[in-house]
Amino acid sequence: MRSMVYPLVIICALLYVRYNSSVLLFHTLAELFSIFVGLLMLVVVLNTQHFVRNDFLIFLGIGYFSISVLDALHAFTIKGMPFFNIIDGEITIHLWIYSRIFEALLLLIAPIYLTNRLNSKVMIIVTSALVTCIALAAFHLEQPIMFVEGKLSNFKVYTEFVVILLLATAIGLYWKKRLMFEQNVLFFLICSLVLTIFAELCFTLYANFSGLAFVIGHLFKFLSFWMIYQAIIQTTLNEPLKLLTISSNSYDAIPNPAIRVDEKGIIAQVNRAALLLVDESVVQLMHQPVHRYFHPELAEGSLCPFCVAIKNGENVLDKEVYFSKSKQWYLLSITSVDPLNKKGGLVQSLTNISYQKYQEKELLDNKNLLEMRVKERTEELECSFEKLAKAQTELVESKKMASLGSLVAGVAHEINTPVGICITAASNLCQLSNDLKSDFENEKVTKSGFVKYIDNAEQNADLIVTNLSRAADLIGSFKQVAVDQSSELLRTFYLKAYLSEVLASLSPKYKSRNIRINFSNDHDFEVHVSPSAISQILTNLLMNSLIHGFDESDSGTISITVTKINETVVFSYQDSGKGISTEHLKEIYEPFFTTKRGQGGSGLGLNIVYNLVHQSLNGSIICTSKEEDGALFTIEFPYQK
Repeated sequence: MRSMVYPLVIICALLYVRYNSSVLLFHTLAELFSIFVGLLMLVVVLNTQHFVRNDFLIFLGIGYFSISVLDALHAFTIKGMPFFNIIDGEITIHLWIYSRIFEALLLLIAPIYLTNRLNSKVMIIVTSALVTCIALAAFHLEQPIMFVEGKLSNFKVYTEFVVILLLATAIGLYWKKRLMFEQNVLFFLICSLVLTIFAELCFTLYANFSGLAFVIGHLFKFLSFWMIYQAIIQTTLNEPLKLLTISSNSYDAIPNPAIRVDEKGIIAQVNRAALLLVDESVVQLMHQPVHRYFHPELAEGSLCPFCVAIKNGENVLDKEVYFSKSKQWYLLSITSVDPLNKKGGLVQSLTNISYQKYQEKELLDNKNLLEMRVKERTEELECSFEKLAKAQTELVESKKMASLGSLVAGVAHEINTPVGICITAASNLCQLSNDLKSDFENEKVTKSGFVKYIDNAEQNADLIVTNLSRAADLIGSFKQVAVDQSSELLRTFYLKAYLSEVLASLSPKYKSRNIRINFSNDHDFEVHVSPSAISQILTNLLMNSLIHGFDESDSGTISITVTKINETVVFSYQDSGKGISTEHLKEIYEPFFTTKRGQGGSGLGLNIVYNLVHQSLNGSIICTSKEEDGALFTIEFPYQK
């Protein structure tokens, strides 16, 4: 409340002058007091901005000084003042209105700088330019008219109400941002705005300088300036000094070592935590190089990066350092007391992080141990995988050779029949020839006997030729398929013709069973792929159907179709067997999966097909099946690998 004593004394003095002297003197003194307050605000703000750094109040201080300059022109241009030889009040009222609009806009814009930086030099230049423009406009613009027939014009009154509306908006804005203000500062700002509104209301009512509204309006205006001044003084002078006093008493309460040094690295102040760190007294540490007690021992002072930073006035943020004597880790930070004044010194702080470092080391050791174990386990898995892959390859080769051996046995059995017939026919022909020779030598040859010999010879010859041709075809097919099954070489061949040869070589497998194969080799076309892969795929699919799709006594059909669509070969293989259950359908390509373990199933047939399709043919295979509804395998691959 003591801050209100001075303005109340000034108000009493102004009232005394008003009613015991002239109105002109009252008006001049009232405006001069406001001008003095505006000037004082600028001086305080500019001289404390490096310490306070409150851009909001700096903005208000510079702005209110600019308003005080306009108010000075307003006071010196009033009729009766010996400066500008003014004959009416138009210029004076113009300056007043422009100043009030300027003030209202200033208070509305100011909250922007609660969160944004202000360039005070630019602010001074901009406000100086605005003051100049406003002054020139007041002196040279005759419109709008402020007085009409001795009364205020409607424009002047309405403008005052606009200013009041802007000020009311500013009050709402400050209240909305009230959490960003100190309580005292917000109180003075709101009071200043309310007093300014009352002043503006008074200036909408007066008709001349002698009226009561004129007097009260100027008193309210003076008080509003005083409240703004109090807001700035409270923030720039009183609060910083209070905080400085508190900090001087609580410096030792900081838990971490803090050392203040000058620009040469000489200790100027230490707290209690710093004394405990080095186990020295204040007298022993004062005026000593900070490097001797509070920097790592590994580097000399001239080479110490922290000493160099102090010398150059540079900040250091959270650098890890190790003190070998105490065997402790710290985070070292160096911060300027005043960034704008290198001679203001720096503060070095140390935060003990030894516990965190020990935990970090423990975590790192555990991480390295885990990585080592993972590496060992990975190597074991890779070794196991290599062994498994090798075993799988050997099994596939064994399966292929077993398939080839089975094929050889089947073909050998198939060849025995025509060869046996040929031997029998040849033996019979030989016996007939020997009998004819004997009759010829004994001159017993008869016409009927010779005709019989010719008939028998023709029959035996036909049997020999027919069965030898059949054996030759079978051997040719077997030879080609056997060569392809033992080689991965690519060659160009007619696909359907080759599949016919494979089926012919496999005929011993299905001929004795009631299984019919539907395959047409019409519209044949060439492919350039591995014939070995083709033969093994068809062989394994056929054997899979014979083992799993049909029982020994079952009859059924296997349909094979081959088409070429653009650059892709579509191979479809469908049997009418038992089909595959949904449960097993997703497992059929897995190695060693079989539903007939010990009954002729190895679990590798479809796995071999899958690998051949994807690796040898660069294709894809899809199986669709339902139980008791057969199985369909659709294979697609490029016609040329």
